[in-house]
Amino acid sequence: MSSGAKVISAFIRETTPGITPAGAWNLLKRSSWGVKPSQNTKDNDEIGGTRMAQGATLGTVDVGGDVGTKFRWGQHDAFLASCFGADWSGDSLTMGNDRITFSLATYASDIGVASISRGAQVSVWKMEVPNDGDITSTITFSGLDWDSKADDTSFIVGTATDNAGELRYSFKEVTGISLNGVDGGAGFCIDTFNIQFDNNMQTQRCIGTGSPFAGANIPTTFTPKGSITLSWSKAAWEVWSKTLTGATVPFSFTLANDEGQYTFAFPKVQVAGDWPDGGNTDIIQVQLDITAADVSPTVTRAVTVPATAISVAPATSSGNVGTTATLTATLTPAGATDVVQWVSSDPAIVSVVSTGQKTAQVTRHAEGSATITGKVRTFTAISTITVTAP
Repeated sequence: MSSGAKVISAFIRETTPGITPAGAWNLLKRSSWGVKPSQNTKDNDEIGGTRMAQGATLGTVDVGGDVGTKFRWGQHDAFLASCFGADWSGDSLTMGNDRITFSLATYASDIGVASISRGAQVSVWKMEVPNDGDITSTITFSGLDWDSKADDTSFIVGTATDNAGELRYSFKEVTGISLNGVDGGAGFCIDTFNIQFDNNMQTQRCIGTGSPFAGANIPTTFTPKGSITLSWSKAAWEVWSKTLTGATVPFSFTLANDEGQYTFAFPKVQVAGDWPDGGNTDIIQVQLDITAADVSPTVTRAVTVPATAISVAPATSSGNVGTTATLTATLTPAGATDVVQWVSSDPAIVSVVSTGQKTAQVTRHAEGSATITGKVRTFTAISTITVTAP
């Protein structure tokens, strides 16, 4: 008998679709594994000497299925590239026409049984963002070949390298979410949402190969889509009203933790949804289906570089009521990616608003002085602002 905890899952990118290359395998952390062969059969309608059924005829074999995962930094970059049909250009990804495939393998080390799917291409990539708990991703693969064995050896050569981040992204790491130019939490409350990129994959089969497997899996229309559940409000109505006009709106969000961040930007999405209703104790919500149109979404990534110190310039500043000044923070190391948070000790005298990752503008309102604090992580620095009569 085998334990699921002893089944190793790994992948390697192929150079030629359907051929497993030599090289290092990557460990695939997953919560479920549905990649397998599905044997298609046809009933044999022959009539024999008795009324006994004459068995079935074996037909084609489909290879593929879903792999369920938690979303982690670095683990999905190659799969997103396969789904989009393009390699990352630096740290940006958009739709292309390349064919990116993998060999996917498992090995049950306690019983010595191994499997491999070759020519596996991502047909659908889906992300679910809940209102509590971890963000999950489901990868749907379509493969060209399948093999298995039970001789106590694995198709995975060597020890698979774990390139995934240690941290799982959760609902708390969703930042910068925006729909129709309105930030979430300002004009509306987003309860849950999901996105998926669907290649509408079609299978091509070729007679004469002697193989029951697909000859090729061909992506057709690339359809990014999803669903957003909003609390009903005027801002939500503004978006819902586009259902009746077909007008598009922008949608974007960022996932950021201490290892890195991803930003998913949909320049144009069309919306569809029913008019909402609710009982006398319900919070009324509207569910909107979104479908990207005309322009490909873009995914960007950036490694998080944590700050270890901060200073603010100028350290002091004096000016009349009604004047403004710019504060600039310097972070250590120089490439730190944290965004500085700014707070005034007395907003009635001096207010402060962020104008960038490391900059802020202060406005002098009344005579006196106030301390402006810039903060990143646990590190702080101050600037003393003095206000004089005009």
